[in-house]
Amino acid sequence: MNKKIIIGLVAAVVIIGGVVVATKSQQSAGEKVLRIATQNNISTLDPNYADEIGANWAEVQTLEGLYTTGKNGEIVAGVAQNVVKPTENNTVYTLHLRKNAKWSDGTKVTAQDFVSSVKRQVDPKTKSTRANHFKDIAGYDAVYNHHANVNQLGIQAVDQYTVKIQLSHPVPYFDFILANQLYPINRAKVKEYGKKYGQTAATTVSNGAYTIKKWNQSSTTWEFAKNKYYSDSKNVHYGTIKATQVTDTTLAAKQFQTKKVDEATVSGSVLSNLKKTNADDIKETAAGRVAFIVWNAKDKVVSNANLKKAVSLAINRQTLADEALGDGSKPAKSIIPSGEIKIAGKDLNDGLSLPYNKTQAQQYLKKAQLELGQKKIVITLNTADTDSYKAVGVFLKQSIESALPDVTINLNRLPLNAEISAFNNHNFQAGTLSWSTDYDDPIDFLDIAYSKGAINFTNWKNDAYDKVYEQINSQNTANDTRYKLEREAAKINNEENGVTPLYQTSNVHLQSKTVKNLNYPLVGYQNYKYAK
Repeated sequence: MNKKIIIGLVAAVVIIGGVVVATKSQQSAGEKVLRIATQNNISTLDPNYADEIGANWAEVQTLEGLYTTGKNGEIVAGVAQNVVKPTENNTVYTLHLRKNAKWSDGTKVTAQDFVSSVKRQVDPKTKSTRANHFKDIAGYDAVYNHHANVNQLGIQAVDQYTVKIQLSHPVPYFDFILANQLYPINRAKVKEYGKKYGQTAATTVSNGAYTIKKWNQSSTTWEFAKNKYYSDSKNVHYGTIKATQVTDTTLAAKQFQTKKVDEATVSGSVLSNLKKTNADDIKETAAGRVAFIVWNAKDKVVSNANLKKAVSLAINRQTLADEALGDGSKPAKSIIPSGEIKIAGKDLNDGLSLPYNKTQAQQYLKKAQLELGQKKIVITLNTADTDSYKAVGVFLKQSIESALPDVTINLNRLPLNAEISAFNNHNFQAGTLSWSTDYDDPIDFLDIAYSKGAINFTNWKNDAYDKVYEQINSQNTANDTRYKLEREAAKINNEENGVTPLYQTSNVHLQSKTVKNLNYPLVGYQNYKYAK
């Protein structure tokens, strides 16, 4: 979630999600049409609540922050006139807005739209799972954890076109927050629509390249239409993007092969076959997303530490990645994705592991059975109803029950929105979830297991983990000291299973040569305003 929350499985927060894009030589009133089939629907377009893959991906198309990302994922100026150098020991950002930035209703985007968004998101009354993204702004702890007045947050509108942000300490990744997290809200529409803001096309306003049409939270089809008030609309190639939710990757591959679509996300056995027939069309890029099992710490059974250790040891993650998924995903080494951060030239995860050991798994199960006072253990595992998560669920059930005959896994497949609701309400026993980040620092993943974290669905608390997490936040620069602490926190989570990491996902697409400038960055999502 968070980000994500993520939520979501695959794909936020997390989700193994996919996007299928199709183009067609078709023009309507001089406007080109891009056709998309995506695995994920959109839960909300209220930026203070968007916490899963579909919503985060849609935000990129419809909203623009003070900064934004270029076609290759680099940080560039958005509503701000330029990317600035922070002052006062790298803790103060003074950003001057472009005066031609407008909402899709024709009104001006102002500094207060950004300030109000941050305050609304951090305010505990909002109950936003994205609040933690602003944890480095001065006053966050007082407001979020101690319910101080929200006006104590270190963000203000100096004038109509100037935003000033005071951080509690230097943050090496804050440019990414400004680009991928700090989106404005239209204050007049929030006041008018209340909780309905961003829940349907009619109650959504945009300041990005596209607006959304023909959409509500249960929609399986919708459209993105070029925002005529967007300042750079002349360089937005496609006038309309027609989207359809398609969860069957086999169908997506067939559509690509029959030239009905020009881009498709693929996985599993479908990818295996396509490597024989369409090898030149396959594009594979690393994804900064990790999937894991979350455990409800309030549940007597799955909160048992020895049971969680038994389950973790019963999972062969290499087989899960290679055979159950087969989409380029890699076995997780920790809650942090590999390839993002290095320490002294080595990957942060170097030396960390999540081994498969049936004998040890059975030994830990015996300890759990004694502590719980029961021999037979039943676990209900929620999974999203996508092809990938169905495969993951089946694999986990078979693997765990095979290694641990006294354990029964009951799979509970849910639509993504229902799964997100269950996590948010802590109405679950265990579930699969994936998380992707919007900035290049592991702290976003570690927050999932932090007891005070906004995205800690589990209610898990571990004093040793919390202590290291808080030491990380005291490190103000991106250096080996900070990264070693983040590695230590990941190691504690591996051992204690605040959440149980499973695999790191990969972006694998079929892409026609007719689609240009559509790239998939490690951090963030593809932006269709660059597509041609």
